[in-house]
Amino acid sequence: MTKIILVRHAECEGNVTNSLTGRTDFRLTQLGRKMSQDLAAELKKYAIDVIYSSTSTRCIETVTPIAKYLGLNITTSKELMEKYFGIYDGMKWEEVNRINPQILENKKKYNEIMGIPKQETTEELEKRIKGYIERISKLNDGKTILICSHGCAIFSFLNSVKYIENPEERSIYSQSNASINFLEYEKEKFRIIKINQTDHIKQN
Repeated sequence: MTKIILVRHAECEGNVTNSLTGRTDFRLTQLGRKMSQDLAAELKKYAIDVIYSSTSTRCIETVTPIAKYLGLNITTSKELMEKYFGIYDGMKWEEVNRINPQILENKKKYNEIMGIPKQETTEELEKRIKGYIERISKLNDGKTILICSHGCAIFSFLNSVKYIENPEERSIYSQSNASINFLEYEKEKFRIIKINQTDHIKQN
C-alpha cells in the first residue's frame, strides 16, 4: 500500500488578484510563504519518503521548506500542473466576466470552469493527473509520498476517485490554500481518508 499526502499550494499572487491562475506562473505571497512554513511544521509528523510537485513555482515554493527539513529532492512533473484555461489563462475573473459572463455562470451552476476556447477539458485533466498519481503510487509501493498540485487539479482527481454527480455536493472536494488530503493506494484502487485539512494553518 502507498500512503498519499496531497496538498494544494499556499496562497500565490494570482489568488490575491482573483485570477484564473491555470498554467500562468505565480509566486507565493508573503502570507503564502508563512503558510508553507505552517504546512511544513504539520508534515514533519509523517514519515514522508518522496516529494512530487507540479512544475509551477507556487507549488515548488510550497513544499521547499519540508523538502529542506527532510533532506529530500523535489521531483517535478507537468502532469501535476493546473488545468489549462485556454485563452483566459492567467486573466482576472473580473476581466473574464466582462468578456464572457457565461463562464462564471457555468462555474456557479455546474461547479466547473468550462466553455473557454482552447481550454483543457475536465476529462483530459482527470485522465492526466489520475494517471500520473497512479503511476507514482505503484512506483512507491509501501512508501509515503507527498504531492503538491493545484485547486482544480486536486478537485478533479478526488472526484475521479469517488464521483459525485450533484455539483453542489461535489464542493466537498474544493481546496483551500495549503490544505492537506490523505489517501491510500492499494490493489489498483485509491481510497480517500481525509479531505481539505486546514487546521495547521495559523493565520492572523
